[in-house]
Amino acid sequence: MSAATPAQTADARAIDHALARWVRERSGSELVARAAHAVSIAEGQGDACAALAEDAGFSADDIDALHAHAWVGDGREFSPFVLDRRAHFYTWRNWRHESRLAEAIRERAGARTLPVAVADIAADLGELFSAEDEAATCWQRVAVAAAPGSRLFVLTGGPGTGKTTTVVRLLLMLLRHAAASGLAEKPVIALAAPTGKAAQRLAQAMAKGKQNLLERLPSDSEFRALLDRIPHAEAGTLHRLLGYRPMDNTFARGVADPLAADIVVVDEASMVDLAMMRQLVDALRSQTMLILLGDPGQLAAVEAGSVLSDIVASVDQNALPLALAQRLVTILQPPPVEAIVIAPLAGQVVTLTHVWRAGSGLQRGIAALRVGDTAWLDAFIANGVDGSLRLQICAAVQALSARIDAWIDAHESLFGQLLAPAIAPAAALKLLREAQVLCALREGAFGAQYINALIARRLSGRFGFDATQAWYHGRPILVTRNDYARSLFNGDIGIVLLGDGGPRVWFELSTRDGSPGLRSFSPRTLPAHDTAFAITIHRSQGSEYGDVAVVLPPDAEHRVLSRELLYTAVSRATHGAEIWATADAMRAAAMHPIRRRGGLLERLRRVRDSTASDPDC
Repeated sequence: MSAATPAQTADARAIDHALARWVRERSGSELVARAAHAVSIAEGQGDACAALAEDAGFSADDIDALHAHAWVGDGREFSPFVLDRRAHFYTWRNWRHESRLAEAIRERAGARTLPVAVADIAADLGELFSAEDEAATCWQRVAVAAAPGSRLFVLTGGPGTGKTTTVVRLLLMLLRHAAASGLAEKPVIALAAPTGKAAQRLAQAMAKGKQNLLERLPSDSEFRALLDRIPHAEAGTLHRLLGYRPMDNTFARGVADPLAADIVVVDEASMVDLAMMRQLVDALRSQTMLILLGDPGQLAAVEAGSVLSDIVASVDQNALPLALAQRLVTILQPPPVEAIVIAPLAGQVVTLTHVWRAGSGLQRGIAALRVGDTAWLDAFIANGVDGSLRLQICAAVQALSARIDAWIDAHESLFGQLLAPAIAPAAALKLLREAQVLCALREGAFGAQYINALIARRLSGRFGFDATQAWYHGRPILVTRNDYARSLFNGDIGIVLLGDGGPRVWFELSTRDGSPGLRSFSPRTLPAHDTAFAITIHRSQGSEYGDVAVVLPPDAEHRVLSRELLYTAVSRATHGAEIWATADAMRAAAMHPIRRRGGLLERLRRVRDSTASDPDC
């Protein structure tokens, strides 16, 4: 019997060992216990399953013996574990999540129709994109034209490509052609995101997108009246949408009690894990349309699965089925490439490619990091700069300390205003979005906790406050646990300001019209929180900052380093970014894409779905 690999042993957690002991005692099999140990480790790393041969050192004889054990099945009926033909070992829970989700997505993809006449689509696009450059908005127009008649639509693209702007137009098209598209006469639209912070940003972005479009639409356009039927302030978390019940870790909404919404829009879909996405699709009625927005290049969910990435990868970028391509050729100039594509999701996944955000130097770097462009990477490491993106070599704590001093020097005016006694809450919160340190790690010398303490000490020396006091004026606060009663959510950023009544912590929360509103709380009433001069890259998802400093551990072998991590961090910046790292760590991150184990991608790629229980059949 082969032993566990050194990597498996090093990555093991207490819960992984506990599961292995439990399985060993009850199954009577050391082999099944080892496989359970491997799959528990894999789930902790975000995989839906464990690759027993590649990752856990299982031999062919081991795998044959597992197939014969009563606790291990093929997925056709319940068993504690499932082993597929690729020697991928699943818990029953994740096998069911994956197989049910794939089945639901394929059913929705197969229900697609093309219900609206070409002439009507062309006229509507003329109103919705009046006076806008046709080449730059080509794929935006494709998305809006292709959406009616779909039950699942995925809109992706990097930062600044206009996903929210496009989805407002897309929703208007669906509202105008609701009856023809099989929706209710006046469809109910629900907006959601994985986190409270992302939901707040969705609300604000939708409000801004609606206002911008209102100013552009012709005065006699019927779409102007339909804009009022698109909500924005009601955006909430997926947990809230689905009625999460923390007492027993279940949801009120599901197959037995589906959502009443006719259209559900989910932003930052890359952060949605396998279990949550399965729960969501189970809670949709068959005629409900699901719209997913997100960037598959960003970090995937903390829990198991890479759902958005798998969906997008299941079809070539912007590939279209023949019938849809032929319709669009008569509408759009320049027309999209026509191709006969039989992938199940062809034409229902659109990637926006034109970047509207200013700052070409930063955008070049972001685009190169997204795909792992080696030529760009070599030149960037050699030169240390590309436009407003810079590499600052940082190999030791002393160098890190020097970088922090330089960061404070570069933003001294910002920190001076932030720490000024008379600053107003709105101004302080706006300043917090101008500069942010993002860390790959939470703990250790290159982690957010240490850097927060270091920045606080440096600032206290310059600006004369006592950083040993918990609630000093100007301290930024990051909420780390949801508090539904106070509408404070994991990832929300606030600021401590001193007043006559003592310290108050101020947050920007969306008002009913989607505009920013302000609320303050006593420090005693806050949920779990940290200081936020520096935050982890994972916490930054769904946020934007003017300048960012990205801190990577100097060890190029560190397992946290990945392309998605680096891309997510740099793409939070709208103006400029610095990467504080060694050249080797920078290269290791940029050239190491995350590939999560699972069978969802294979299931979605299959043209025929005759054996849903096994993605290899």
